[in-house]
Amino acid sequence: MAIAWALGAATGLSALAGFRAFVPITVFIFMSRVGWAWGFTVQDTPFDFLRSNAAIGILLALVVLEVLFTRVGGLVALERTLRLPFAVLSGALLFPAAISGELTGAANFLGVPAGILLAALGYYAYRGLTQVGEGRDPGPALDVSVLVLSVITMLLPPAGYLLGAATLWMAIRVRRLRKMKYKGLRVLA
Repeated sequence: MAIAWALGAATGLSALAGFRAFVPITVFIFMSRVGWAWGFTVQDTPFDFLRSNAAIGILLALVVLEVLFTRVGGLVALERTLRLPFAVLSGALLFPAAISGELTGAANFLGVPAGILLAALGYYAYRGLTQVGEGRDPGPALDVSVLVLSVITMLLPPAGYLLGAATLWMAIRVRRLRKMKYKGLRVLA
């Protein structure tokens, strides 16, 4: 049962990393440090370095920078360039960190590729979301939504499966809408 809960939390948080790279990992670290990770183990694992004071300070600074990059006009281009690498890095750290307490041997082999895949899927869905919004970042509503969903995923890990499924559905929907958008132009070519 604990393995299913750890996989649920890892799935949800890694998918959310595609939307905001550093908020889910910061929530994971804070809640695991306080002991609010329910149903699975996050202590005494190879990823305990993430729970150090230095890692928390760095992640809080990165959260602030990520939010500033999405709000300051001159930094938006830099943020768009760095969003995918940071999301993939965050997903690659989140998934194995969440499952390492239950699946110690397989955490790196299973967790890193799964985290990268889910974060990239979340990024793809996020890009579609910004296209619907005419190229603009959704702003504070997205920040708060990712924060709340990350906390819910840590408190109720099976909700992570729903977040992963919703992210997959959004990515499929974005792909379908992109095909429909350019369908008429293909006829002319």
